[in-house]
Order: sequence, then C-alpha cells, then structure tokens
Amino acid sequence: AVQCEKNGDPLPYTRSTALPAGWKWRIPLQHRTGNGYVFSDQHISDDEATATLLEGLDGAPLNDPRILRFTTGVRKKSWIKNCVAVGLSNGFLEPLESTSIHLIQVAISKILAMFPRDEFRQELADLYNDEMHFEYDNVKDFLIAHYKVTERDDSPFWNYCRNMAIPDSLQRKLSLFRQRGEVMLTKGELFKEVSWFAVLYGQGLEPQSYHPVADAISEDDLKLRLARIRSGVQDRLGRMSPHQQFITRHCAAADPLPA
Repeated sequence: AVQCEKNGDPLPYTRSTALPAGWKWRIPLQHRTGNGYVFSDQHISDDEATATLLEGLDGAPLNDPRILRFTTGVRKKSWIKNCVAVGLSNGFLEPLESTSIHLIQVAISKILAMFPRDEFRQELADLYNDEMHFEYDNVKDFLIAHYKVTERDDSPFWNYCRNMAIPDSLQRKLSLFRQRGEVMLTKGELFKEVSWFAVLYGQGLEPQSYHPVADAISEDDLKLRLARIRSGVQDRLGRMSPHQQFITRHCAAADPLPA
C-alpha cells in the first residue's frame, strides 16, 4: 500500500484493476490518493509487486510502500464462554469488496440481540457462531467469484484462478446463473442480485437462457419499461452536481495535518 499526490479532481469511485498476479486499488481522497496491490506471493516477488505498484501511480508517492501480509479465514468459534471475537480478531477476508466494517457492525448487532441476561448461555453462543459463519461464507463466495469468473489467460495466476476448485455453494450460483441468468439468494445475504449480476455478467459469464416468467412480458412492453428506466436515470444524472462541487459544498475537509 502507498499514498500518492492527488492528480486533479477526485473521481466518485474506487477503481479496482486486475494485474498479472492479483489486483490493485486506487482510492481518490480530497488531499491524496490511496493505492495498493493485492498480490499472490507465489506468483510475484515483493520487489516486483512494489515496482509494479509504483510504476502505476498517477502522482508522486508520499511515503514508502508498505508490505502487509494477511491470512484469510474465520475462527471456528467466534463466541466462547465470556469472550467474543469481533473484527480482525475474528477473521479477515481480502479487501476487494471492503467488507471488514460491515462484518464488525453485523457482529455488534448480533451480540446486542443475543446478549445473555444473567449468565452464559451456550445456545446463544452456538446461534451466534452459526450466523457469523454464514456471514463470512457468503462474503467469501462473492469474493471468489471475482477470480473464478475470468476470461484472462495471460498469466499463471489467472490461469490458476480460472481452473481452481470452488465451494459447492458458489458452484450452484454460477451454474444457475449460466442456465437462466439469475442468482437464488438465501435470506440475509449481503450482496444482492444486482451485485452478483454486475460481477458475473460483467466478467463474461453469459446466461444460456432466462426465467420463463420473462415470456409474460411483450417485446413492446419490455422496450417501454427499459425506456422509462433509462429516462429516469438520465433525468437524475442531469440534476446532480459534479463530484468535486458536491464535496466542496457539503463535506470539504480541513487542510491536511503535517505528516
């Protein structure tokens, strides 16, 4: 990870870009830009990854790149007796979808909901552990989908990802989407249909057919509905101010503190 000088007005989004041994992020802030390269050290060295990251900056670096190592996973039991692991003490999944804060908030909400009145209750701890594993497993599947569903064949890393074994729960989602363009979600999943569609279809997984209920909509009615959606989007965009103008007006930061 490394920070660099900002280059022009900040874009209103984080950019994630695939690289030969992983992916890099670019996060524009008001006073600087955050950058990082999440890479597989089995496919590239630390020095090579650092050089690749620095070569891709769009501003002068503000500090030396930091190598951050992590082991992915989640504890078998998040709640044992009077101890509950929350956040990084409980587990970590790579930052592609920036889910760490969400998982912390979910854990806090579940602790409040299941907090015992007078003494430890194993039934509550078991329920909490099951539900937190559900949360982590769903995020894990969504992250893996980014790597599995790829058309890249330009490096050993991406060839491995394209052919790697995946969890059965994710395989079912991919198979169903390939068959008829839908993802059957379990109640409570963080990432909804629109997120799955953006990743799967956006990365080249095209459905072979569609849900039969779509035949109930005529071609003319479908065109009319899509035209209304398109018009609504264009109308909303036309009334929005540019990103930098919005920041300046509503949430401008104070001058940065000295390093």
